[in-house]
Amino acid sequence: MERKTFSQVQIYVREGYNRAAKQAAVGNYNEAIRILVPIVKNNPSVPILFEKLRDYEMAKCRKGGALGKIFWQLLSPVFFIAVKIVSLIDPVKAMAMCEGPLASCVDLPLILTAMADASEASAAPWGAVTALNVIRVFHPNNEGNLRRLAVAMQHNNQAAEGLKIFRILAKKHPENLAMQNELRAAMALSSIEAGKWEDKGSTQDKTDLKDALINQLMQGTIHDADQAQLLIDKFQKDLETSDSVDLRRKMADAYMIKEDYEAAYREYKNVEQKLGVADPVLDKQIERAQLAQMDKEIATLESQGADEQQIAAAKAKRDACHEERVVTRAKNFPNDIQLQFDLAELRFEQDNFEEARQIFESISDNPQKHRACLVYLGRCAIATGDTATAEPLLAEAVKDMYRMDKYRREALYYLAIAYEGNGKTAEAVDCYKTIRASVENYRDIADRLKALGVEV
Repeated sequence: MERKTFSQVQIYVREGYNRAAKQAAVGNYNEAIRILVPIVKNNPSVPILFEKLRDYEMAKCRKGGALGKIFWQLLSPVFFIAVKIVSLIDPVKAMAMCEGPLASCVDLPLILTAMADASEASAAPWGAVTALNVIRVFHPNNEGNLRRLAVAMQHNNQAAEGLKIFRILAKKHPENLAMQNELRAAMALSSIEAGKWEDKGSTQDKTDLKDALINQLMQGTIHDADQAQLLIDKFQKDLETSDSVDLRRKMADAYMIKEDYEAAYREYKNVEQKLGVADPVLDKQIERAQLAQMDKEIATLESQGADEQQIAAAKAKRDACHEERVVTRAKNFPNDIQLQFDLAELRFEQDNFEEARQIFESISDNPQKHRACLVYLGRCAIATGDTATAEPLLAEAVKDMYRMDKYRREALYYLAIAYEGNGKTAEAVDCYKTIRASVENYRDIADRLKALGVEV
């Protein structure tokens, strides 16, 4: 089941949600529940509806209703069996069946468990999380429920919340090695999910977050390949009972950390097939795995002393694969600025400065890419010997960069080269010295300063 945000639902759903919220605000939980129950039944793909309904039901339960609770506690075993039978045929219908009893009294662990079972069978982890969380509220010492809730949270992209529960359980059982392993796996998953890969956002935002996280993981500053294997083992076990896009995507990420690029590629392709729609962010991850495997093969050829022709052919194949991916994404998503920027960068790297310049100019008005485009346009001009054109472009880029980071250093470096080409030695020296104050051995600055007669 594909989850929906509140903004994606029909207007009657939002109106009903708001009416229920108004009733709950004045303590009229019965009416709030009456309004929300049919809406939840008809819209099982909207997580926030489940969250609010369970909140209202818990508030009602705290205020009383003992008679209804006794009735449904007596009926719960029979109802549980009925829901389980229906769930085998239509788990979404089974989810809806649970709403009636829970509206009367939500503190019914058997029915909440049935709801969680049906939700998991429907690939609706949010339903399981909200049901199991109610059990946690009323029965906080039920460790079996706590562990299941933590796992459901992981499936629902709430790995950080799941980690908190695993820490509680591990603290209670410090000698339990299996539980300690689960804790380490939960920590690794929480770190991966911190990249917010599933959130909506620009291609560049997602890629930057993922790159930063993967780089950290690969450097061993958070988790290593052994811990990535813990995640992979966990995901493979989870997939036996619930095959989902989220799980496969996270497993592919874990394979990337482990440097098992063939397996990562396979899982990303599985995700692509299940989605059934073009996704440029996913396509970049597929390409990343594909190119990483090719790089690995090239490194093997070099280490084995293969002949230069064979190595050159492998590198040419890699470059062709990269070009095909970049060009296809840019063609299929002409309005995605980042993908157009990627294509321009590729053309620049191929020394196709004219085509690169045209693309950079076409997207330079975009606020997010304006400075980067100015720098590249300046570099295109330098590459073609036109330092007079390059200077104002790079000067404008530097003017809007206030933090001395890698982007400002790069812009200053090429601005200095433009100054040199235009005979402005003093200005070039100032730029080089400014960079050296931040990073002493930046590129070939020392040699350039010596060539300009400055003692280093």
